[in-house]
Amino acid sequence: MTRLGTYSTIDCPTDNIDEAYDYLIECFNIIDGSVRKISNRHDFGPYPSFEIDYPYKIECIDNDPWLEEGEELSDEDKTLIEEKDNWIDEANIIENNYSTKFANYL
Repeated sequence: MTRLGTYSTIDCPTDNIDEAYDYLIECFNIIDGSVRKISNRHDFGPYPSFEIDYPYKIECIDNDPWLEEGEELSDEDKTLIEEKDNWIDEANIIENNYSTKFANYL
């Protein structure tokens, strides 16, 4: 079984797979994310996709933690949540740019 990305699964173009993969690696390296190319099983045959993972430091951070009444987040937790929120904003920009750049192939 293939592991899904912790941030997202991005459609892979049927053409220009290597160019798209290199583009995502270059962009996500800038924000310390990682990209994997995987082959998904399907009734009509396998198809590729890109799995995007958060940086390890923020991977398990809950952006909306459940707190008991009167309980407050530590400054460290607040900082990590803010880092993850900022990372997601940057990753969303990368994903939108990717969709525009490879729109003719998706």
